[in-house]
Amino acid sequence: MKLTFKTLLLAATLASGAGAYAQESFTLKESIAYGLKHNRSITIYNNNRLQAEQKAREALSTYLPQVNVNAGLDDNLKLPVTVIPAGTFGPGTPAQKVSFGTQYNSTHSVQLDQPIFNQAAITGLKARKPNIAMAALNEELNRQGVIYNIATAYYKIIITQKQLDLLEDNKERMEKTLAIAQLRAKEGVSKKIDVKQVQVNLNNTESQISVTRNSYELALNTLKFHLGKAMTEELLLSDTAKWLNPKTVLAGGAPGFDYKKTIDYRLNQTQLSLLDINRKNIRDGRYPTLAFYARYGANGFGNNVGAAYSSLYDFAVVGLKFNWSLFTGFRRDAQYKMADIDYKNAEENLKLSEEQQTLTYQNAGLAYNRAQSTIATNKANMDLANEVYANVSTQHKEGIATLTDLLNAENSYQQAQNNYIQSLLDFYLAEIELKKANGTLDEYFEQL
Repeated sequence: MKLTFKTLLLAATLASGAGAYAQESFTLKESIAYGLKHNRSITIYNNNRLQAEQKAREALSTYLPQVNVNAGLDDNLKLPVTVIPAGTFGPGTPAQKVSFGTQYNSTHSVQLDQPIFNQAAITGLKARKPNIAMAALNEELNRQGVIYNIATAYYKIIITQKQLDLLEDNKERMEKTLAIAQLRAKEGVSKKIDVKQVQVNLNNTESQISVTRNSYELALNTLKFHLGKAMTEELLLSDTAKWLNPKTVLAGGAPGFDYKKTIDYRLNQTQLSLLDINRKNIRDGRYPTLAFYARYGANGFGNNVGAAYSSLYDFAVVGLKFNWSLFTGFRRDAQYKMADIDYKNAEENLKLSEEQQTLTYQNAGLAYNRAQSTIATNKANMDLANEVYANVSTQHKEGIATLTDLLNAENSYQQAQNNYIQSLLDFYLAEIELKKANGTLDEYFEQL
């Protein structure tokens, strides 16, 4: 039985995991579903959304009743002196210095404050829903980012794994060719330089295997990271055959692009709404405010602490508080103009973002269509190169073709293999980039 890299990896993984825990294998859809539950950023953005909801409650509190309870105890270590002017109690009465009060005073009160009119606060309350929407959109954007990162890493693993299998096949053929060349050189049928030529090709193949295996490990670790798994955990992909068969993945052309359906557009629109509310909030600071308050309390007096609490004299008061900031030294005017510039910049950023997204989509569409059209061509060319190599190999064994002919055919076959595998990867990466640019990664995940 031919041992490919994939087969050896599976055997080694199963052997190492047999005594520890069950081996986990994932399809692409299962990988994404797992990552959407265990990737740490999912928890972070969910918490951010919950935090935005609490901030909305906090903002609402500015227009709801506020109740405060206060209590205090004063120890008048030295009472203030008041001078009673001379003649107060009759002609000729001298001025007198007296101290009023007791050593201890206790105070207890509860106060209710209720805004009646505050236009700036009313305007600020309008930011509650956009803030919650912004957090929810960022959560969805992160979710799509997790889908994109997992799919990208998954495709790279599949393609790199296939490249390793092909390189192992190439190495096996080169080792057979080397053995034949060494035998012929020993018998004097061929030159020693022929052996060196084959050895060079074999060394190059082994070097490619080492580099590709490292790329495989990097892609595998990247996938584990996006899944929320530890680097030490074993992981296998269970649907590689599906993605290596173009007939099961090639669809129609690139779908249409509508920027207004993307999360990026909704994020920018929500940001615009928040900036508009912010500048209106600053502008509405020019209006006066009116609030109602009611306070009830009691005071106690005595020359010892007990007396200050034994006899309390209650009081009550209700009233209105009016405030109007007529002139702020142009501070409010400057703040409004800065907020207005932020709003205008956000409008320009919205247009710039649309142009960037459109460019990204168009470039991905070109790559998608190019890869789609070249997959079949490269597959046919790889099969043809394999046929040519097989014929030249037979002729070489029969002494008809030279070793140089065989090595050239081998190199052409390897190049055709690389072209085919690369076109598969280009197709998948362009497809996922299209979905990302178009804001349809959730639909992509559901349709897997």
